[in-house]
Amino acid sequence: MSKRRKPKKAPPAKRRRQTFKIVIEAQEIFVSYERWMNNFAKFEFRSPHKPPRRIPVSDTGYLNHFVPLREVEAAKSPQDFAREEALALFQSKLAQRADPRQLALFG
Repeated sequence: MSKRRKPKKAPPAKRRRQTFKIVIEAQEIFVSYERWMNNFAKFEFRSPHKPPRRIPVSDTGYLNHFVPLREVEAAKSPQDFAREEALALFQSKLAQRADPRQLALFG
């Protein structure tokens, strides 16, 4: 009599962090990318300087950004997605500043 073995479940996928550099508006930005939960991707945009300096996507030198994983998978690579997303965030930031209806938060 042979015993039936239960198929082993695959271990949960480990989050692997990728770190790379992109350039926006002639400024270097360090980017960390990792899959977050099952449906999201997490990008951290950081200033390469110590102490952190302003970067195009953040006045503090750091931005934590979550996006649906399917959007990242639709891009050629996480690096290409990060570059396009950072550029879109930067342009959105510029548009908010240019809108005269937008009140200044500090000023």
